[in-house]
Amino acid sequence: MQYQRIRFFGVDSPTGVGTHCSQTVKALQAFQFETIQVQLIKHNYIDEVQAAVSDSMDSDVNIFFFPEVYANNLKGTRIYWCVFDASRPNPGYEQWLESFHYVFATSHWGRDILLERGMDGSKIFVIPEGVDPKFYNPYGRPQSAPSSKTKFLMVGKYEQKKGYREAFEALRIAVTHGAQLELLTKSDWINGTNAVLHPEFIQLVQQYQDTFNIVVYNGNFSREQMRTLYYSADYFLHPSRCEGWSLPLIEAIACGTPCISTRFGGHSEYLGFLPEADIIQTTLGPVDCQAFKDAVGHSDGDYGQWAYPRVEDMAQRILAAAALPGASGLVGSDYVRQHYCWDLAADKILHFLHALGQDARRTLAHGPP
Repeated sequence: MQYQRIRFFGVDSPTGVGTHCSQTVKALQAFQFETIQVQLIKHNYIDEVQAAVSDSMDSDVNIFFFPEVYANNLKGTRIYWCVFDASRPNPGYEQWLESFHYVFATSHWGRDILLERGMDGSKIFVIPEGVDPKFYNPYGRPQSAPSSKTKFLMVGKYEQKKGYREAFEALRIAVTHGAQLELLTKSDWINGTNAVLHPEFIQLVQQYQDTFNIVVYNGNFSREQMRTLYYSADYFLHPSRCEGWSLPLIEAIACGTPCISTRFGGHSEYLGFLPEADIIQTTLGPVDCQAFKDAVGHSDGDYGQWAYPRVEDMAQRILAAAALPGASGLVGSDYVRQHYCWDLAADKILHFLHALGQDARRTLAHGPP
């Protein structure tokens, strides 16, 4: 290996991209290299970025979690690790390979989307995210106390693509057909030290709370608190229209919680243990969420597609699950912990960099401006 530093430009935070960045850095640092440094440079700290640009070398490998405009100022190999949650990537994807030598996709679904959009397949490599199997596992899971109600859990900030409205209606239908259930939710918006409930979510809870019991959790939970929450549920309900990866879903599965889920997006990568018959049926259609459109900002009006969960089908799966509250999630737990941990993500990165070879890296140093 001729490179001397692997530098990540991202964040260390409890959000999805922060976990993705920090856990990968920690996994690489655990290799305890003698001659290679692994660094995390906070992309929103101007002084750190400026110092990194001034200090850059041809032997560096620079991995980005955002398509930073300053990437072109860095020497060495530049890689963008992209995550997107619609069948069209975020604006600017057409120019990614003008600023970056390679693109990492978190899933084969993501790579296929990039290929469909005309990106050079020889420059796209799948490096999945992961889960911490030493922390999120079923071995400390307490035995469930007998209960007359099956507990379903939903985790993820409240937004249209998460499918909360469809889930609440499916739960209502299941209750009218005799299901004894309750819903646990952690659906707040976390921004720094603030964790607040969206007004629309509060209204949704009020609309359905007389039909079935809803327990709302709120606030900045520690990892220990989140693991306890995953352990407390009989099933994890995940009717999302699309995901870049979905850390809550894979963490819940790793904890041994069976899931009821859609399979369109990055989370399709690790749901291979689920047969097609156990997936919520969906209907593909154009993205219909104005808030998502405003945040993404494609000027031509093409935002790609989402997979919309079929409420009646979800209700039938909830009914079937409610009849089996003691179902085991060990198969799914074993699968994701063995195939999608952060150590494996780090190993795949090192394998990729090793395969580039000294000559390829010398050529890359004179590649995109």
